[in-house]
Amino acid sequence: MIYELNHLGIVVEDLAASVDFYTSHLGAAVVWSAHVEASGMDLAYLQVAQGLVELLSFPDGAMPLGTNHLGFYSDDLDADYARLVAAGAASLVAPKVAGTGAGRQALVTDPDGVAIELLQRDLPLRAGTLPHPHIRAIDHVALQASDHDRTFAFYTDHLGMSVAKQLPIPQLDTHLTYLHHGADVVEILPEVHDGPRLHHLALIVDDVAAALAYAEERGATIHEAAHPAAGGVGSVGALIDPDQTVIEFIDRPPVLAG
Repeated sequence: MIYELNHLGIVVEDLAASVDFYTSHLGAAVVWSAHVEASGMDLAYLQVAQGLVELLSFPDGAMPLGTNHLGFYSDDLDADYARLVAAGAASLVAPKVAGTGAGRQALVTDPDGVAIELLQRDLPLRAGTLPHPHIRAIDHVALQASDHDRTFAFYTDHLGMSVAKQLPIPQLDTHLTYLHHGADVVEILPEVHDGPRLHHLALIVDDVAAALAYAEERGATIHEAAHPAAGGVGSVGALIDPDQTVIEFIDRPPVLAG
């Protein structure tokens, strides 16, 4: 059974520089790192607030930079992999020992080709919520879907996620759907942004303008100044990490708080 949305995976050019960005600007802490000899890949898991981000660095630009995959924990990797492939998910990597040696992994894709990593291992990496002057929680990872209903069915029927809420966006004649596994949330949104399918990581802050100013004072690049959120509640703004991944700040109540 797939029981946890564990992390957002991001490919970075300079692992040390990206770790510095996430720790300096977002209050992250490195909770595990490893080197994969076979591929030359280096990785670091960072806890941001209560959630996890995995940063991956490949030699010689072997993978495109930016958001790369969603990682889920499974307690029966072979059965979950077989079930997803039987349901039509494309296989990228059949079940095998993880390159780090920590447990086993497999990779499939969602209906739009987003990589879904399945992991079976006993490696608890996060505890509590890390303190930060402005950031209170990871709210969601945003996923741009070409067909809402098809993506909704995949993530609920096959990955076991539950509906947290739906938020109407009248000015775009659409809505946003929030799905969760425990405290971790995916936002399904229509194709309204340029950029990757895994479009941004959204963080809850007390005040968007103040959080952006705090990050900018420390050298962060602002992607989008504070402005009213599309759903009509609170404000939204964004900065970008060293590899152009969008980090969104929002100051409405967290999705799972109501």
